Amino acid sequence: MTTTEGQELLLFYIVCDESGSMGQNGGIDAINQALPELHATIAADPLAVDKSRLAIIAFSDDAQLILPLAKVTDVPDMPGVQPAGMTNYGRAFELLKNCIESDVEALKAQSYRVYRPCAFFMSDGEPTDDWDSSYRDLMAHKYHPHIVAFGVDGADPTSLSKIATLRCFVGKDRSNAGRALASVMSSIGKTIITTSSTATAGPPDIIVPQQIDGFESVPLEEL
Repeated sequence: MTTTEGQELLLFYIVCDESGSMGQNGGIDAINQALPELHATIAADPLAVDKSRLAIIAFSDDAQLILPLAKVTDVPDMPGVQPAGMTNYGRAFELLKNCIESDVEALKAQSYRVYRPCAFFMSDGEPTDDWDSSYRDLMAHKYHPHIVAFGVDGADPTSLSKIATLRCFVGKDRSNAGRALASVMSSIGKTIITTSSTATAGPPDIIVPQQIDGFESVPLEEL
């Protein structure tokens, strides 16, 4: 019988904007095409399969968990996103906090050793809500995540640089969100695989690519 006693796990959450503008600029199509590729990339790496778990949250007017936290080889088909309404960051942060709390507690109850989660947050526009308090609640939680933020099209670099805790990237070409998001999903796969390789002797380093094709790195700011 397989035991989970002391087994290390890295939790990764993809938080993606599915507002109406993402359908217009090619972002939705790019994400839906890239998710199966991301799945295949992670599933092909035995260490990443063993060490990582993946969840996906989509947000617009509201937020929904479209892929509950899972081992990628236990996911037969990746879900897709659909263009919806506005760009409500606060709902995304609220759901992310709730998911992380329940996921970590459940895994700890199974005797897993769970390291601090990492969230990949991507958006194509300025937030349409007052999200500060929801973000503060998330980051005040004992299981608050590391955050890598990605902005494409008309995303506000000022907001994203306040959200990110590790790195913030903003696309250089505002006219090609689809191509930019394909690069984002590729970088997420690299981060998960490379970081999983460090989770063999103590807390891992979250290894984010220094450069992403079509993006520039934005300095982080205090909220």
